[in-house]
Amino acid sequence: MANVDRLMELIGDFGPFQKKIVILCSFPVILFAFVFVGVVFLGHTPDHWCWTPGSEQLLEECGWTEVKVREVTVPHCEKTGSFCRCQRFAVNLSSFLNKCDDFEWELSLNGSQTMPCDGRWIFDKSYKTTVSEFSLVCEKAWLADLNQVFLAFGFFIGAFVTSYIADRFVMLHDNTNLVFTFYLIRIRTLSVNVLFSPRRFGRKPCVIGSMLGLGIAGVGVSLSPWYPLLLLMRFLQGFCGKGAWTATYVLGRC
Repeated sequence: MANVDRLMELIGDFGPFQKKIVILCSFPVILFAFVFVGVVFLGHTPDHWCWTPGSEQLLEECGWTEVKVREVTVPHCEKTGSFCRCQRFAVNLSSFLNKCDDFEWELSLNGSQTMPCDGRWIFDKSYKTTVSEFSLVCEKAWLADLNQVFLAFGFFIGAFVTSYIADRFVMLHDNTNLVFTFYLIRIRTLSVNVLFSPRRFGRKPCVIGSMLGLGIAGVGVSLSPWYPLLLLMRFLQGFCGKGAWTATYVLGRC
């Protein structure tokens, strides 16, 4: 311990260089925090109700508001007393377009039979989420939870893969030239020797590559036209985010 204390005196205390390293290594963790809690906004379920055939014509030709259309097309739930989100009256509003000013027919809808939504919903347009973009409500509501599941799965896989890359492959420098080290891997089950020469990565390239992948995946999430593609991008966010997180933690501690 005496030698260690002496060495620490020679190296110096927690100075400007160490502070700079800690600050720089904190950025990936801060950025990934937004990715991790972003599901609060991405996966929020806005107010919605069933689409009814002919509702667009009522909005355009009769000048009705969406609130008015909902009042005459969506029943009230008995348990909550609010408008149902997965049920509508079994009517086609196209037959009522010539009665824009005659609201007596509205009362007749209250006694109509109800039916499940036709796979289309009208969402609150004040903001957009993945739920409203891909209609992840009612019988498809469980799909919305996969948003965070795939992120956590990428987080889990990335913990093994990126940590192996950062620890196993170390960047070596010989003056100005990179030294490429050859590894001989023996695949015992096949009794085959595979010779390859990987560029030895190390933690710094792992951090840079992970941050680049995290940025690309973030753009992919915002531009994904299909929900499976969005889930893939969320997986990559978790994968790359974990790589940046673990590598910067080690760099900051060293």
